[in-house]
Amino acid sequence: MESTNTVSIKHLDKIYSNLLKEDTVALKDINLEIKNGEFLSIIGPSGCGKSTLLKVIGGLEKPTRGEIEYLDKENRLGFVFQDSVLLPWKNVRENAEFPLVIQKKQTKENEERLDALLELAGLTEFKTALPRELSGGMKQRVSIVRALSYDAPLLLMDEPFGALDAITRDHMNEELLNIWTQTKKTIVFVTHSIGEAVFLADRVVVMSTRPGTIKEIVPIDLARPRNSQTRNNPKFSEYTGYLRGIIG
Repeated sequence: MESTNTVSIKHLDKIYSNLLKEDTVALKDINLEIKNGEFLSIIGPSGCGKSTLLKVIGGLEKPTRGEIEYLDKENRLGFVFQDSVLLPWKNVRENAEFPLVIQKKQTKENEERLDALLELAGLTEFKTALPRELSGGMKQRVSIVRALSYDAPLLLMDEPFGALDAITRDHMNEELLNIWTQTKKTIVFVTHSIGEAVFLADRVVVMSTRPGTIKEIVPIDLARPRNSQTRNNPKFSEYTGYLRGIIG
């Protein structure tokens, strides 16, 4: 029977050693099944290893111990960071297309998908604009389209809206959910904001202080599609209060 998990993590540890051979345990005995097509948020105190876990899932860091298995054997994934990291001399479409260029995958199908993603993200009219002409929210839209341009099934997002003002951040959360609904990708989203985690996710992973372990995984039973009214739902407040209590 084919697995329904995009990523399966078993007994994962991540330990850093300095020049004095002193060990720092960043992650300890992480066990996590990331379901195909789900939106998973990860929260926890500063320094608990949220971003480290995301980097290990994405292959930017190697685990010290444990196993990671991917449903997609090519391990295709996209990254979106807090800094949009756009090339300042390239316009919106050229930045979004960049992964296709470096991988030499500028097929008709991929180019058509890219244009569809630009339209979905509301960027069609800004295709020729340079990064300096864009707002922070628009830059992050370009980053999301770029990460999805080669049809990777898994999208890893590390505090992508953390530098935005509250109003723009809320709007970008709704935009992201719309893109997720249309593309049916699996998203793993790291955030410091409990409200953001609840608004976006199917499940919220709560991590402990270092060494980072998983304290609890909380399913979020809020109806979709979600919008600004979702935050006024009494269950939304119940979830945020419960999660705040777990983090302490």
